[in-house]
Amino acid sequence: MNSYYNLPLRQRHVQRLAAEFNADERLWRSLEGKRRLRRKLLRGLPAGQRKQLDLLEFSNSRPPQDCVGTFWET
Repeated sequence: MNSYYNLPLRQRHVQRLAAEFNADERLWRSLEGKRRLRRKLLRGLPAGQRKQLDLLEFSNSRPPQDCVGTFWET
């Protein structure tokens, strides 16, 4: 991942979080077609179970997080 060397030290972490959020947002929108198809095929499913299936699919398609810990430079 980009380490944002052009930014001040305190802003790098915030920018990394924003980049991760934007990547998750793009992934969620790319899975929209599958969600629509699942709602058409499984009409009898309760809303809670549909939401659980959506979140499970989203978490399975996300890349694993490599970070074990975050070190802060002071």
